[in-house]
Order: sequence, then structure tokens, then C-alpha cells
Amino acid sequence: MKDSRLTTMARRGLTFPAETREQIRKTGIRCRPQLEIVYQQRANEWKLRGEESGGAVADLGHYVGFVGREGQTLPWLQRVQNFIPNGVHAVVVDATLIRVEMFRYEQTYDLLITCHSLDGAERKRPELRSQILFLGRNGTLETELWGKDAAFRGGAMPHFFTRSGEQGLPGGPWIEVTLKITEAVCCTGCRHCHLLEAGTPRHALEVPA
Repeated sequence: MKDSRLTTMARRGLTFPAETREQIRKTGIRCRPQLEIVYQQRANEWKLRGEESGGAVADLGHYVGFVGREGQTLPWLQRVQNFIPNGVHAVVVDATLIRVEMFRYEQTYDLLITCHSLDGAERKRPELRSQILFLGRNGTLETELWGKDAAFRGGAMPHFFTRSGEQGLPGGPWIEVTLKITEAVCCTGCRHCHLLEAGTPRHALEVPA
């Protein structure tokens, strides 16, 4: 794969042919891997903003979520509840984000794990630095997690192989998040988060007694 295509994928997420993008659009799945650089005026800091989003129908799934640098769970900033399924589920804002994106067509899976941070945060507007940590194409999982094998969700993940036929799995810190994202792309009519979780509010408002 050419370096320019990998650079684009690191920043923007998985790339698909036009026909695949059109099919995803027709299912109503709205997965948003794009990241936004935002400025917090009170803290005088630049941060990254991401949206956990996506879901599945029976034959197709597309989902993106976020974890911390070591694979740890991050708290959402906002929980988004929508009448329409398979859309935006939560918003996260942090200085560094690990983005986990997966696409499924029937029993074939693509997985992209990328690290994102800000370069030159002291300047007026920093640049986004993106690095691919793992890229797996055409992984396979015979278990039908969206149907008759739904009981195994959270405990199964696809098998990926290198071009030479060797098994190529995500590293140790990413096994747990791969299990979660696999569950997410098999969650038909998804209305909840699979990676971000509720946490203690960072800025509590003190109300006088």
C-alpha cells in the first residue's frame, strides 16, 4: 500500500470504494471517524474531539470508538441519545486519542487502530499527528454475532493474516478493544456506547446552599 494512502488512512480512517460507501449510506449507519481540533478558552488548551458512532444491520457493520494511550477506557464528555439507531452515541475530548475503527461485511472484517495527538500545542493552532498502530484487512470470523451466535458477543474477534500467511493480531493492549469493537459492528440497531463509558464530570458546578 502506498505511503500517501496510509497517511490519508491514518488521519481520516478506513477508505472504501465508492460502491461500498454508497451501500453503507443506504443502510443508515452513520460512522464518523473524523477528528476535530478544538480550543478550550477557560483552560487555554487545544484538544481533540471525537464522536463514538456507528452500528450494524444484519449483513454490514461500521463503528468507531476511542480509548486512551494505553488502551484504557475513557469517559465520555457527552452521551448522545437519538431516536434513530446506528448514529452518534457519545462525544469525547482529550489531548491524545486512540481511534479504533472496524468495518464488517457479513463475516469479513477490516480493523484500523490509530494514535492521534497534537504537535506544537504552544502555537496558535497545533497540527494533528496521526500514526497507524494496527491495520488488518479481510479478517474472518465464522461466528454470527449479529444473529444466532449473539451470546458470544464480547468474547470473539476476527483472525487477521499478513500477506505471507502469518497470523497478524493486534498487540496486547489492543485485544480488549478489538473484542469490544467486534461486538459493536455486530450490534444491529445500536443505540449505546461500546468503548466510551460514563465517568466523573471533570468540571463540577458548585451551587450555594
